[in-house]
Order: sequence, then structure tokens, then C-alpha cells
Amino acid sequence: MVAVATAAVIVVVQLFVQPIVGLADNHDYERIMGYAGFQHSTTVETERYFDFFRSQYLIVAPGYFKGGYHSSETILLFIARYLHLAFSKQALFDIRELAAIHTILFLIALAGLIRACRDFSVLTQAVVAALLVFVFTDVAYVSAFNSFFSQTASLLFLLLTAAVAALAIRKGTLSGFPLLVFFGCAALFVCSKPQERLAGPLLAIFGARLAGVRLAGAWRSAAAWLAVGLCAFAVVYGRHTPNTLKQASVYQVVFADLLAHSEDPAADAAELGLDPAWIRYVGINSFATNSPLLDPGFSASFAQRVNYRKILGFYFRHPKRLAGRLQRASRNLWSLRPRYGNFEKSAEHPVLTRATRFSLWSRTRLLLGAHPILWVLLLFGGNVTAVSATYRRASPRGRLFREGLILMVVMSSLAFLVCSLAQAPPDISRSLFTSHALRDLLLIADVGWITEAAVLRVR
Repeated sequence: MVAVATAAVIVVVQLFVQPIVGLADNHDYERIMGYAGFQHSTTVETERYFDFFRSQYLIVAPGYFKGGYHSSETILLFIARYLHLAFSKQALFDIRELAAIHTILFLIALAGLIRACRDFSVLTQAVVAALLVFVFTDVAYVSAFNSFFSQTASLLFLLLTAAVAALAIRKGTLSGFPLLVFFGCAALFVCSKPQERLAGPLLAIFGARLAGVRLAGAWRSAAAWLAVGLCAFAVVYGRHTPNTLKQASVYQVVFADLLAHSEDPAADAAELGLDPAWIRYVGINSFATNSPLLDPGFSASFAQRVNYRKILGFYFRHPKRLAGRLQRASRNLWSLRPRYGNFEKSAEHPVLTRATRFSLWSRTRLLLGAHPILWVLLLFGGNVTAVSATYRRASPRGRLFREGLILMVVMSSLAFLVCSLAQAPPDISRSLFTSHALRDLLLIADVGWITEAAVLRVR
């Protein structure tokens, strides 16, 4: 395929040709690479975190760092580790070996999405293929391939799940080996990051719907059991999220956002049941060296007093505060790129230098930043309206396609709400990675739908 080959060239140029592009560590790498046995090859803080991307890592004993954070990205790291050791005895690992695995999975997903459009007109196929390549080879997405971030697994397994679903829609049903692949990729997406587990039931329902259209007997029963299994897996995975991570997220929401943007912090702290003396912690990051969470006494007391349920209750009692919280989070609705360095340290690339090549799509998205919620509402509202108006007269495959659009609307909305209400990182754009990808897939599907409708009308 020309489109897949073009995508491969663009990705290779960014990830493997000097100066190579990646995404600097923000202190999250260790959660993933610790289990697989990788370690930074320098002790210089300014070279390890934020400012520069690094390509070389030490290979050490697996499991030296066990923080309880589990991700399907760790599986890919173990594959990269054992492939490296099988062909090399060097104790130095080049992250591009992992990027090669990421790239292969990406190209497989891209090929599947393009192949799913083969029954459409040549123009529609060309438009969709061109958009898929243009959007998902943007440096905002590709730079994550040269990283140890779990968001890379989120993107890849989301695209693979979408590709299998698109091929099933083209076929009119989901059965046989593709059925197993769909639920397998969905499970790997769900366990890529704790926040993705909420999408488990949605994907389970859609998978069962795809399988139940024309199937009967054993495969239909298998689909039902796989759907139940995916839901159960999502619940179990969510319960294994490290308490330290949950507590850090709750702390960030309270002290970095809720109280930081309060007109009366003392009153809000009292309503939440906080110790009045804790107001002095407003603005202190949960991962800072002076974070009160490092004090076991504070940590235990804070966990007893505040949780997500209490925070949500506060926001629903104060709708204006909830609107303010969503408005602040929406500033990153169209911002694809975190503020980390993309290049290795060199005279040509000072601290926090970000790549500009292959960034047209991420820069175009920023143009919507002046009214972010308005554009999202137009995108989502337009899809819901179009699906509602055309669903009844659509063919069986057309109905599945429209249900897929609604699924992307719901999943993207859920991802945004989770990040908005349950997280408050300094740069939330990376946490919104899945929401970004779903909206981009939705946009491409919409353009393809409009193009095909125009071609049919002309005919």
C-alpha cells in the first residue's frame, strides 16, 4: 500500500534518522521500565528529565522498581529486552529497538483501517488514507514511540482495536480469529493506563454487538463470554491501581486546582473535611521534594478524609466551580503536545527544544484553542445529529458504522471527563492522549462519510 509505505517513511525519518525525535522523561519512565529492567544511563537530573530526550539506557535486572503500576506497555518492553539480548550482549539498550516494535504495530493498525475502506469509492479511499497518514504521523503522536510512556500502548492498542472493528463493520460481523483479536487488543488497551479501564464495558458492548449481528451458536456465545470477561478484567485492573498513584492524583485535584482556584480556600477546605493547617500546601506539587505526601502521617490522614467521591460531591454542590474546572481543563482539549524536550542534548538543541518537522496537524489543532469546548460540542453534536437522522434508513453495515461513531463520541467524552475531574497534572495534554486520538479518528471517519455521500450523490 502506498499510504502505509508513506507512513513508514515518515515515521522512520523521525525516529531513526539523526537527529532522532523522542519524548523526554517526566519522572514517569521508571514506573514502566523498572519492571522490564531498564535504567537511565546518567545520574544528571537535567539530562534525565523534561529537558532532553535520551536514546541510551542501561539493561539491569528486571523488577528493580515495583511501584504497582501495571501497563501493557511493559509487555512491549519485555519483548524489546529479550530481542535485544538474543542478538546482542551489550548492556546498553537503544530505545529505537522499542520504537521499531511500536512502529510495526502502528503500521499494522494503519493498514487495517485503510483496508476497511476498500468497498468505498477510490476518492474516499484516497482521502481517508491520506488523512490517516497525515494525522497519525504527526510528531505529537510519533515522538511517543521513542519513549517509555504508557500512553504509547494506549494509542497503539486503541488503533488496533479500531482497525479490527472497522474490518468487522465492512464484513458485517465479527467472528472467528478477528473476534479474539478484537477483545485481545481491547484488553491491552484497557490495561495500558488505569484511566482507560472505564472504556472496558463500552468496548465489550460494541464487540458483542458486532459479533451478534449475524452470528449464532458457539461464536455468539463466545462473544458474550469475552464481553463479560473484558468487563471483569477492567474492574480487576482498576482495583490494582497503586494507592500511592490514586492519592497523588486526589492531592493534585485538591491542592493544585480546587483550592488553588478558590475564592475562599478555608471554607472549601472545611467542606471537604481538611485540616485548616493544610491550606499552606496549596500550589505544592504532589511529586515535589517538599510534598506533604512524603510524610506518612499526612498521607494516612489525607487518605481518610478525602477521596474522589467527596470531590465529585463538592463539584456537584457547586455547579459554577464544576464549570470552572472543566473550562480550565478544556484549555488542553486541542493541544496534542506536552512541553517536554524532543531531542537529545546537543549544541543545536538546547533545553526543551521541540521538533517542528511533521507538526502541521498538531499546530493546526491549536487554532481551535480559542474556543475549545465550542468546537468539541460542534463535532460531537454534529455526529449525534447525523447518526440520529440517518440511522433508520441505513443498511446493516451502515448502522454498525454509525454506532461506531457514537462509541468514539462517548469514549472521547469519558476520557476528557476522567482527566478533568480525577487528575490535575501540570500538563494535562499527555493524559488526554486517548481523547485526542479518538477525536482525530472521528474527524477522519466523518470526512470519509461526507466524501462517500458526495460521490454517491454525483453518481
